[in-house]
Amino acid sequence: MPDFHVAVVDAFGTSHRYVDAFAAAGGAVIHVPSTPELLPGVAPVDPARFSRTLRHEPRLDVLAGELAALRPRAVLPGRESGVELADALSERLGLPSNGTELSAARRDKYLQIECVRAAGVPAMRQLRTDDEAELRAWHAELGRAVVVKPPRGALGHGVTFCDTPEDSAAALAALRGTTSALGEPVTDVVAQEYLVGAEYVVNTVSRDGVHTVTDVWSTDRITANGVRDLVVAQVLLRYHDVAVGELTGHAFQVLDALGIRHGPAHLEIKLTPDGPRLVEAGARPSGLPYLVADAIGEGQLERAVDAYVRPERFHARAATPYRRRAAVAWAAMVAPASGRLVAYRALEEVRRLESVRAVTVLVRPGARIVATTWDLQYPVVLSLRHPVEAVLRRDLNTLRYLDGAGMYEIDTYGSSGPPVQ
Repeated sequence: MPDFHVAVVDAFGTSHRYVDAFAAAGGAVIHVPSTPELLPGVAPVDPARFSRTLRHEPRLDVLAGELAALRPRAVLPGRESGVELADALSERLGLPSNGTELSAARRDKYLQIECVRAAGVPAMRQLRTDDEAELRAWHAELGRAVVVKPPRGALGHGVTFCDTPEDSAAALAALRGTTSALGEPVTDVVAQEYLVGAEYVVNTVSRDGVHTVTDVWSTDRITANGVRDLVVAQVLLRYHDVAVGELTGHAFQVLDALGIRHGPAHLEIKLTPDGPRLVEAGARPSGLPYLVADAIGEGQLERAVDAYVRPERFHARAATPYRRRAAVAWAAMVAPASGRLVAYRALEEVRRLESVRAVTVLVRPGARIVATTWDLQYPVVLSLRHPVEAVLRRDLNTLRYLDGAGMYEIDTYGSSGPPVQ
């Protein structure tokens, strides 16, 4: 019998590991779905992993009543789609909550940048519009490259890099009337100035407005398949890396501006010539906690357990830097074309790289493959670990050398199913 229960809204993907993290502290997880059906690209999880799974209930009062009867110690989101419902339920039940006042800004990429700016934190220039003429005029006045994206998107889906006003207008026309990666209709877009600089991921956990950094990652990107900044790898940095201090200060300002006082957050930040600038933030866990736990001994999920059910322990350790035991990274391969995958020509060479620990093949020979343009189109993902960072970096570079057009034998005329758009 568990000592306590917590509720996780949309505990899919990496966040289903909350089950193990809370179990280690004597607790059990109640799963609360935010939608009646699985969202696009979401794999189901075994309901036996949870102490209970509630049926989808669109009426907040009814759902809050059902959940209150189970007396959870906390309600938290597992992924982006669960942020707003978790905010509403935790507030309604009087539990540690980020509240609903800024809940929309924690999901909407335009609103969150405006919240950051209003708090006096330097932020990128942007426009929200559904009008192509307005977008053309704004881009022309800006006079530099622009990124166009859905306001409530995720996973890099629909993100377009635009050099000219005509490119921006075309991106708006292509996105309008579609659905986002989370299944929501796209009626307008956010256009933001393209930030030049190295990109980083800062993952945090908070309790009562006190923030701690759990892990910071540098991001490797390439230009491929018409995407200027396609993510292909992330490497865990040492806490005392020169960039981490500057990133941490900016991250904490963003958390305060967005009202994130409790739980995990995932921030993407660029270090530009003018200083750090937020790209976007999520009030939910990162997708990399399993690698962090391996390299540090605990990750964002374990620290979140402390924040929600052992706050004294959280506060006692909040200012303690994390210590990286080994160099770790994740990486992805990039399919150059669409069709039927016949074979990977050099995958065994990839497996033999010294720091490679796991290779997960998401598209197998014989299946349909899609030219990679966003996160759910990677054909293969890898995890890497080595005591010496130089070896890991060498292997990442070798992976990029191997993962070119020559890696893939693709029958572009023999794929089954509809053609790829």
